[in-house]
Order: sequence, then C-alpha cells, then structure tokens
Amino acid sequence: EDRDFSYCNGVYVNNEDECIPFGDIPSTSGNGNDSSGRECIDAQGVFRSHRGTLKRCDWMAIGSRKNKNCNGKTELGRMCCEECSSMSSTSNIRGGNKDQSVTESTGNPSTHPTGLPTVSPLERPSITPVLPPNEGGIKDVVFYVLGDAPYQRKEFDDDQFPKQVRDIPNDSDFVFHVGDMQRTKTSLCNITWYQHVADILRYSTSPVFITPGDNDWLDCEPYIGAKQGWGHWRNTFGFFDSYWQPPKFKLVRQPNLLENVSFLYQRVLFVVVHLVSDYFDIESERKYRHTEQLKWTKQQIAINEGFFDSIVIIGHSPPSALNRDFFSAKESGISETVSELGIPVVYIHGSGHKFVEEEQFNKLDNFLRIQIPGRTSNPVKVTIKNSNVFFFDFRDGNTTTQCCENGWPYISKLNDAMLQYGSL
Repeated sequence: EDRDFSYCNGVYVNNEDECIPFGDIPSTSGNGNDSSGRECIDAQGVFRSHRGTLKRCDWMAIGSRKNKNCNGKTELGRMCCEECSSMSSTSNIRGGNKDQSVTESTGNPSTHPTGLPTVSPLERPSITPVLPPNEGGIKDVVFYVLGDAPYQRKEFDDDQFPKQVRDIPNDSDFVFHVGDMQRTKTSLCNITWYQHVADILRYSTSPVFITPGDNDWLDCEPYIGAKQGWGHWRNTFGFFDSYWQPPKFKLVRQPNLLENVSFLYQRVLFVVVHLVSDYFDIESERKYRHTEQLKWTKQQIAINEGFFDSIVIIGHSPPSALNRDFFSAKESGISETVSELGIPVVYIHGSGHKFVEEEQFNKLDNFLRIQIPGRTSNPVKVTIKNSNVFFFDFRDGNTTTQCCENGWPYISKLNDAMLQYGSL
C-alpha cells in the first residue's frame, strides 16, 4: 500500500520495489560506461535508452507481440513496444506539457489508484484519427453508456445485468460505465461484489471505461470506510480498459488522478473525469480533485487544439453545488473553455436514475447535458456523425430526445436557409 505514494513521480524499475528516478540509474559495471541493466526501465510505455533519452513506444501488431524484452524496448505485460519516437530527456514527465510541475501526493486515498501510472506525453500527442479504408473520410463514432447498475443481487441472479452487457451490439467502438455499480446497503462494499461486476463487464467485446460513482467508495463509509471502499474500486477497476487489446488511439491518464482518462478518436476528444457529489466527501479532498482535473481537462483541450471538432465529457454526477467549481464559468470552470471553443460539447453522466436532457447547459448554445436513465435500462447508444453531430438512441422503443432526433446541434434549419438562397 505504501508503494502508491513512493512511485518516483510515476516511474518504477523492472517490476521491483525499488524506485529509481530517470537520470539516476546506475550501470552494472559501476563506471557509467556499461549500458546493460539500463535497457528495460518499465514506465508504462516509456523507456530510457542507453544514452538516457526518454522515448515513447507505440503498440506492436497483435501477431508480433512476444513475451520477451523486445531487445531493450519496454515490455508491457504480454505486449512489447515496436516503434518509438524521442521525447525530451527530463524528469518532469507527468504533466500535459513541458512546463507543468509535478503534483506532490497529498496522501488522500482518492488520488492514487493502484497499477502502474501512465506517463503523459510532453509534446503535442501524435494522435491521428483512425480512418476507414475507403476515401479517408471520418467514420461515425459509436459508443454505449450504462451506469447505476447493478444495485440488487437479483440483477445478477436473474441475469439482468449480465444480459445488459452481453446485448451491447458489436458496432460499438467502446463502452462507458458512469459509476455506481452497487447499492451499499446491499453489497456492504464487499470486494467480491466489485470483482463480480468486473467479470461481467468483461463480457463486452469493446473496451470498457468506468468512472467512480459515490456509491462505489464514498458511501462505503458506514460499512468498511470510504478509504477501503476506494481501495476496492481502484484495485478492481484501475486500468480496467487494459483487459482489452490496445485501442487504435493513444490513451492518456491524468498522472495524479489515474482514474481520469482522455483520448482522441475520429476528431472527437473524450475526457473521463471523477465527479461525485456526496455528503461523505471531505471538502478539501473534493476541491483538490476538482481543481486538478479541471486543470488537466483544460490541458487536454489545449494540447489537442486543432485535432478535434467536438468534445465528450463523461462523469458520474449531475451538476450541483458540490461540483459547481468544475462547471461554472463564473468560477473559471469548464464552461468558460466551452464558451471560448464554440464547438459542440456534451456532458454525459448518471446518478439520477432517469433520463434528462438539458440544452444550453450553463446557458451555452454549444453545451448539452445528457443524464442517462441507467439502472435496468438498456445502455444508451450514442452516434457521432461527421465528428460533430450527436444522435442518442435509448433502445427501448419509447424514450426520445427533443434536442437530437435530427442530430445535435440541430443543423437542418441552417441547411433549409441555405437551400432557400440557392447555396446548396
């Protein structure tokens, strides 16, 4: 457990307990000339060459993966790195850009999920959209969102929750679970509940990204304590997406809040953040999380500027007084950035157990909020066409959106006007 707080700014050596920062790695001969022993310094996709240069690795093709050292390139579990591009040699490797300082650990349990931290790139990420084999156009993005499930044991026993996951169609690029995968009065935050949910989510044929809900750790306080609840969550769901083969996009984790991830896919920027609203949440800890992830979210937007046409933010909780500091433009929250961007931004979350749509979220024409119904409802299908037009399918033959039946933002009126004046 202590290892969480002594990871040498996110780097550890050869799966051992000892931490050695970059630049301080001894040669085996002791004279600094022998490079053996320096070859495989495992830092989740980053390794140090014989001359001390940091390099970032891409994934090998599935057929080329080997269970060996890749001739000095970092081994990541069963998967080895193939091609690497040089990065600036510096110990400041945890930020979204070269000037970001390393954030010191506060020791709060919510800031250090277990597992090997991923190092964020120093330069603008070399993320390119995954294009279809036809004429190189942007293909539709399809993903599914579920959450606030399972709550009751009968959802396991009656095959309800397993069926929800199994029935997710194969057209999905990925799946999001927006948190609250237990009702604490039922599960008592027993570790076996977390593990059972994880086993079922692995039925998905597409990678699953899961963000914590307040039920998943904070509401464990009366039973096993919030700290131990958080330990159960991070031990079970930290790096959960790595169960599936590496995606065709670069995944970036927030260095000091590793449950948060970001990636660019088909010119859409996805950001998953840990947003919960609960009276068990310690105010200082909540403010720390919101401050750090707001800063990181804005960094991801700035780093990837020019490479996306819309943004999807995934979280657990609806807007409230407890997370106003993350959203409010008056408090320099994300709405301030959304207003400046002027492109479609959608916040998708759970927690409310019913469908809610809010156009002009925080009074911004380009900001949409969708609360999925969750619970025993079918996972919601979200389709993004042309990288910036959103469609929502609740797959129940009943629920519809007023905002988005013709796509959001609604562009038909603009097209009609252009047709009227002969522009199309």
